[in-house]
Amino acid sequence: MFELGKNEIKFLYNSTKLEDREAYAYVLTLHKHIVNELDIAKNEMTPTQFSELARRLDVSIIDLFDKKSEYFKDNIEGKDIAETDLLTILVKEKSALRTPILITEDGAKVIAYPRDTIKMDMDFNGTNGEI
Repeated sequence: MFELGKNEIKFLYNSTKLEDREAYAYVLTLHKHIVNELDIAKNEMTPTQFSELARRLDVSIIDLFDKKSEYFKDNIEGKDIAETDLLTILVKEKSALRTPILITEDGAKVIAYPRDTIKMDMDFNGTNGEI
C-alpha cells in the first residue's frame, strides 16, 4: 500500500477535519509530484496497514493516535492496551488516527500545521527549506 515511486506522495487525511482539508489543498500545490490521497473518513484500512504506517513513521502503535481526540482521552489514555487491540481500535475508530500524514519513498511525517507542506516541497526539491 505504501510502495511509492520517486516523485510520488501518499497523503493520508481525514476529510471531516478542517485542518486536514487545508493541508490537502496545500499538498495539491506541490510541484513535480504525483499525489495519491487516502481519505480515512471514506476508506478502510487494515491492522497490517496501520502497522506498516507506524513502521514508516518510526513510532509505536499508540503514537498513531491523536492524543487530543475525545476518543483517545475517554477510552485509551492511562490504560494498558495491547498493540493488537490498539490496531483493532484504529480500524474501527479511524477518527482517532493522528492526521494528516505525508508518505514518500524515503519515509513518512505527520503534518503538524497545514502550511508545513510548503517547506516539505522545498525539501523535496533539494533546497532543504532554505530560500
